[in-house]
Amino acid sequence: TAALANIAMAASGDDAAQTLFILPQEANVLGMRDAGAAADLLPGHRPAAAEASRAEMQRAWGAQLPAATGLTFEQMGANGNIKALVVLDDNPLMLAPDTNRVRKWLQSLEFIAVIDSLPTDTANLAHAVLPETSAWAKEGTTTSADRRVLRLNKGAAHGESRQGWRILSELGARLAERLQPGEIRIKYQSAAEVMDEIAQVVPLYRNSGYRDMDPGAQQHIDGLGPKKAARQPVPAPVSNTNATGFVLSATRGLFTSYEAAAIHDPEADRLHRDDAVKMHPADAAALGIADGDMVAIRNSGGQLSVKASITEAVQPKSLHLPLYYDGGAVAALFDADAPVTVVEVARA
Repeated sequence: TAALANIAMAASGDDAAQTLFILPQEANVLGMRDAGAAADLLPGHRPAAAEASRAEMQRAWGAQLPAATGLTFEQMGANGNIKALVVLDDNPLMLAPDTNRVRKWLQSLEFIAVIDSLPTDTANLAHAVLPETSAWAKEGTTTSADRRVLRLNKGAAHGESRQGWRILSELGARLAERLQPGEIRIKYQSAAEVMDEIAQVVPLYRNSGYRDMDPGAQQHIDGLGPKKAARQPVPAPVSNTNATGFVLSATRGLFTSYEAAAIHDPEADRLHRDDAVKMHPADAAALGIADGDMVAIRNSGGQLSVKASITEAVQPKSLHLPLYYDGGAVAALFDADAPVTVVEVARA
């Protein structure tokens, strides 16, 4: 992540203003936000718009930072000046809502480069694909949801695949040669060097360098850990007042492999626990739908057919379908930033 932040800085000149980088949709996870992988943040949760924050990181990186903050994914799609995109370990055509809109935007760009280990739908649209090592061969660290920094020990890479941080570092170095931003810290030699920089500039990670983790300890970040669980209310759309509409939610399931789902493998959930839409028994009875029947779910965004699972785990007039089903097919039914959507349901 430190390498990517430096690349973005190297690409801050006028000639590069039309090129943006997409981080993984997982950029909302703890570790990536800690390291500054968000449109409005620098490492250590420093506000990117704050002059003091930029000055602090400029001293660490050795070059001027742009005063403007980055763009969110939705802002990228709405910005008509963007001509090129670099996508790292992400698959917007699986995870971003309103799939048809996203596809049209991606197809309108002059150049797309994808850095990934999978032949995803997004990679299939790219003009250039740089093969990255798979998740099981990555080196570096990861931050878990319970606020631990865990060391990743790399496995054997296949073919021409390379570590993502190294691809970013070399790409940034070539951009720097062309744009001449001055001396910047970008030519990293190892993942340990990247982690040492994160430990240096992100206060929460000050005890998370490789030397601290080499004994094998799992490092709690600065003593932080989960303290409680909190229920998050999700308001239903106002438009769900008609008699036939259902409120559909989609979240990640426990059993589906992201890697398999991203390439539309029908065995992504080998025991088929996550490949059905959950429906309340009262609704199923009213529509004449039995457990295991195929149903059609549709709205203005599109339509998909999926097996029905009849259960009281959902409320009446509500449906739930795992996000990874058929490579994120349900995303087409959602508007941007909408936690739920309204759909019609019928037997297929």
